[in-house]
Amino acid sequence: MDSFVIFEDTPSSGVWKAMIIKAIIFVVLGIFCLAFPFAALNLSAYLLAFFLLIISIAVIFSGFSAFGFFKRNWLLVILGIIGIGLAIYSFISPAFMMSFAAILIGLMAIIAGIADIVLAFGHDVSLGMRILTILLGLVEGAVGIIFLLNPGLGAQVLVLVLGIGLIISAVLSAGEAYVVKKEFSSDFN
Repeated sequence: MDSFVIFEDTPSSGVWKAMIIKAIIFVVLGIFCLAFPFAALNLSAYLLAFFLLIISIAVIFSGFSAFGFFKRNWLLVILGIIGIGLAIYSFISPAFMMSFAAILIGLMAIIAGIADIVLAFGHDVSLGMRILTILLGLVEGAVGIIFLLNPGLGAQVLVLVLGIGLIISAVLSAGEAYVVKKEFSSDFN
């Protein structure tokens, strides 16, 4: 005899409260980024340096073992040591980390722009979509060049975009919480 159980994805009564808390946290962080961009840049640099340090330590351990077996992969060990050096230098000079991150984002934007332009000619798409994809590629490439030429400005733009994005996410989360609460209360009426 075959039997099955159907689970409904109804949220619990407290889900909307968590969404409101998330919205409040995002608004506070967004306002912090917009009101204090220099402090947000420094905090971001320290967080990136901390994550780089943790990842570099993990890479060193990966260089000495793979799937429980002892092995030496010196390239991973060397990359881990370089990463630790970059992380320590970033703790000393947070501006370096933000410039480094802006340069990496600039390189990624240029690569994405080139890829979009190539894809616009490589696929069978309408003329309008092709033009939009080419324009997007050109904008991505221009943003990448700006980030490469002036990483400090790029880092400031990133913090401002982050602040605006956090506030928009907060508004969306609050709206979602309202809908969930309304749906939950209508289910029990």
